[in-house]
Amino acid sequence: MKPEKPTRTPGDEGNQGEGDRISARRYDRHVREFVARGKVEQAAKDAGAYVERLPDDAERAERRARRGPHPTKVTIEELVAKGRTVIERVRSIAHRITGRLVHRPAHRSEHR
Repeated sequence: MKPEKPTRTPGDEGNQGEGDRISARRYDRHVREFVARGKVEQAAKDAGAYVERLPDDAERAERRARRGPHPTKVTIEELVAKGRTVIERVRSIAHRITGRLVHRPAHRSEHR
């Protein structure tokens, strides 16, 4: 007998694996709507005018776009790895401080 598939609540897309199908569908829908509204011609004219007016800025923007999006979310593995490095750094500092405090001579008051 096969185990039952877990039920999902509305708004729970679950793990989509490699790539985000929901965002891809939304993007495709927006592109189709943009084309259907006849906005491509004007957008092309605006882009051409921008390139002519600010060629250096346009070139920088194109290079940035070619690099692609930068991840904004951190995976749990990255977070754990970063946490370990921070803990190791703090641990070594704490050991040095406690070592100095333990071996430090006690202060005695000279005012008797």
